[in-house]
Formats: sequence, structure tokens, C-alpha cells
Amino acid sequence: MKTRPSAFPSRLYAPLRAAGGLLLCAAMLSACSSAPVRFYTLGAPAVAVGAQTTATTPITESTPVIEVERTRLPDYLDSQDIMVRNGHEIERSGLGRWASRLSVGATDLITARLAQKWSDMFVTDQPQPDRPTWRLQLNISRLDVSRDGQSALNADWAIIPQDPRASILRNRTVIVTNGNTASNANIASVTENLLNELTNRIEASWPGTGSPQAIAPHHRSRN
Repeated sequence: MKTRPSAFPSRLYAPLRAAGGLLLCAAMLSACSSAPVRFYTLGAPAVAVGAQTTATTPITESTPVIEVERTRLPDYLDSQDIMVRNGHEIERSGLGRWASRLSVGATDLITARLAQKWSDMFVTDQPQPDRPTWRLQLNISRLDVSRDGQSALNADWAIIPQDPRASILRNRTVIVTNGNTASNANIASVTENLLNELTNRIEASWPGTGSPQAIAPHHRSRN
């Protein structure tokens, strides 16, 4: 004799399916309402300095060229992640990112700041078809923006002249500053301030009283 299957399991599973659907909807709504990731740049006014005029400035054989190579950074910093130091711990921002890798953003900022200071020269971070008047190599070995508000930057750089027989000029510096690091915007501001001060020190170290124009050759070699 056949027995009819009990209706109890179906009555039990129906509420469970409904509950599961509600949990899924709640998760989807939560994901939709979470804060969006924000992207940060370094020194937007400096980077946009070229937009101040629509005039065309020719670059001639006598225009000194400074080629800024891509800045070297510690591996753990050279990404789009915004990092802050908390003692021995490195904290990664959950909702903040750099708009580009930090080494690229730092190079863009330093190049733009030097271009502002030396407007009669061609300062670029792009490889040139011929040998530049000067080449700047920059290594940042430490860039700690700290949760306690005290931040530091250690860097060394080489100023390489066009003439291979001339001496390469090497310098290094340590910069310490205090500033609010409670938010991603604050961290970006402190990072920018450290890099601005580094740019000032690079300028001050340049041969010829801080101006490459003072001892730049009259033409660029194509060798």
C-alpha cells in the first residue's frame, strides 16, 4: 500500500527560502549603499600648470632640457593603495586610492614643481630622443605618513650632466613634518607637503646657485 508523502517538509522549506531571499536582498542593498572608493592625486594645480596659457613655446637647440626619471620607492608603497604607518604596522585604506601608482604621481608632481621654478627650461619626465642637458635620478627610501601625525621622508638623488666626463652630483636629505593624518585627504596633503619640500631641496642643490641655466651648455649633443 502506497503512502502519501508528508507535506511537512515543503511547509518547512518555504519559510527558509523566503528568509534566504530576504538575506540576499539585504546584502545587495548593503553593497549598493556602501561608500564609493575615492581617488586622490598629488598637486593638481601644479600638474595643470601647462593649462595656464594657450601660447606655443618652441623648444630650440639652446633650450636646456632636464629629464626627470621615474622616482624609485619601496615596493610596499609603490601601488595605488593609500598607506599610513601605525607603529610597526602598515595600514591600507579601504576606501581611498591614488589615481596612479605612487611613484608615477610623485614623479609628476616633482616634475611639475621644477617646471614652475624653471619656466625658461624644458623639464620633462618623458624619455628624450637625444641626451638631455641634465638627468635627475631620485630614490625615496622612506616615505612614512604616520597615524600619530609625525611623518618622514628619506631620499637621495643624482644630478647627471650631459657631458659624460663631468662629475655626477649626489645629495641626500631627511625631511620630518607634523600634520593631521586622520583621513585620506589629510594623508594626501601630508604626502604632497613632503614631496614639495623635497623638490625645494633638489632645486637648492642644483649646480650654479640653484639654477641649471647658470651653467647649461649652449646646445644639446645628439650622441
